[in-house]
Amino acid sequence: MSIRILVCALAVTAAAVAPQAARAAAVTGPQVGAPAPAFTLETIDGRTVTLESFKGKTLVINMWATWCPPCREETPDLLAAYASLHAPDVVFLGVDSTEEAPIVRAFVAAKGVPYAQAIDHDRRFAAAYDIRYFPTTFVIDPQGILRARFIDEIAPEQLRALVIAAKAGRDGVIASALQSQIDAVLAPERYDFSGDAAAVHAAVKNASDAIDRADTLVGESDAKQGKAVDFLRVRAEEVTLRDRIIAALEPVATSPADRGMLGRLKGDAASEREQWKDAVAHYDEALAVDPADQDALDGLATAANAAQEYDRSIDAYRRLAERAPSPDAFIELGNAYKKTGDYAKGVGAFEHGLALAKAAVDAKPEARTIRKLGAVYLYQGRLYAVAGDKEKARQAFANLTAWTLKLPKNDSRYAMYLEESQEATVALDTDPAARGKTAVSLAPWTGPDLPGSVSSTFKYRLVVSGTPGKTVTLSASGLPKSWIASFCTDRVCAPFKVVTTLAPSGVKVIEFQVIPDGPNLKATPTVRVDATAGGSRSSATVVAKAL
Repeated sequence: MSIRILVCALAVTAAAVAPQAARAAAVTGPQVGAPAPAFTLETIDGRTVTLESFKGKTLVINMWATWCPPCREETPDLLAAYASLHAPDVVFLGVDSTEEAPIVRAFVAAKGVPYAQAIDHDRRFAAAYDIRYFPTTFVIDPQGILRARFIDEIAPEQLRALVIAAKAGRDGVIASALQSQIDAVLAPERYDFSGDAAAVHAAVKNASDAIDRADTLVGESDAKQGKAVDFLRVRAEEVTLRDRIIAALEPVATSPADRGMLGRLKGDAASEREQWKDAVAHYDEALAVDPADQDALDGLATAANAAQEYDRSIDAYRRLAERAPSPDAFIELGNAYKKTGDYAKGVGAFEHGLALAKAAVDAKPEARTIRKLGAVYLYQGRLYAVAGDKEKARQAFANLTAWTLKLPKNDSRYAMYLEESQEATVALDTDPAARGKTAVSLAPWTGPDLPGSVSSTFKYRLVVSGTPGKTVTLSASGLPKSWIASFCTDRVCAPFKVVTTLAPSGVKVIEFQVIPDGPNLKATPTVRVDATAGGSRSSATVVAKAL
């Protein structure tokens, strides 16, 4: 199933209980109503936390990543939920299983996330909790029983209902008119697979179309519009219907097209049950019939990766890129090479992606094509960062920033790309090898303005990183006479110079303002910010202008 996760609005009540047993047989991973899997994690400030350490409290775990757009979009709602729900008996924990601590520290500091964040270094948590989608939120009751497993962006009122249910020892329930509509579309009794071969083929088509229809309906979920989708329930219903389709089609699958479809369906069914090696074999059956089957190739790439058959996965991504060249296809291929450590081939894949993306921008310089070019630069930069080539990583992130500034400020990727670029650049200076080094970065401001901010000022997002708890002196220079540079931190602004202390994360985010004044209002000077901490000194420069 290839559902695109959007915002889901959950109407969670104690009534209209959906039977958990009905989906348990079809859904992998920890089951709601059963004990939560034990875990041991290390937080970004060096503490060790375990499931046992939260006993007696209701625990909210949010699985996320900085590269995940819905995760970033969900963050304000999580912060709002935390503000109203956290208490001595209700605690929050964020978990990132795909990134290292420096990038997490930068994001947490930038967004002001107040609750603990842990890194799943060995991915044991991701395995135990069956993490296949981001974001995913779990709610565990004081006795250690999993009471909710929610896939998608979560709204404060949704999380409140789940927490209330968990505190009362009840399973959380997700219900809505949209969910009822999906249930009706996927109801097995709607499809009669009896009769001759023609009748069976007709029923198979109708049922297959129903699964596609259900996926489309899931994509229509919207927390702000009062809709709700139980993603795990939908998965279980699709698995049940797909099993019936396979059983009906197998006896009448005589044509090559039928055999190809059957192999693809069996691959999808095995993938849903995380039987990855079986899935690979079935997708191979489909591709033996039609080597250009895009859906089978896509399924093979994912299943082979999960089965740790990385050569097979890369080959599938390569064939997809060859048959349908696109920036997205080469991003997937480049990321696959990055995972295996074949950085040279990964660089080549991203170069192909950049060529296609630049050609699209040249042909039609609009937001859609610019966003895609930005995405290639983002993933290219991440590959260079993992490969240890910091200078090329910086250049890729700088290119991302430059192209993002060509987007309208209200574009869905404007703030996200600017923030990701700066966070990734800061992370380059806060890796273990550079621990203790003080670094400073300037980027266009993307957050809400402080009270009293004037629209005519130039605002920047200033990020300082270094040793946690260290005192850092920031100073600005290079501006024309009568212009003012202002460091606004902790709701206090200081002109030209400020002394601040780095948080336990080792990262501090400040709103840096340049206020033009006097006869040089139209000047575009280069303002320099120096950060000094002990014997460590760093600087960043930016041309003072409206962005």
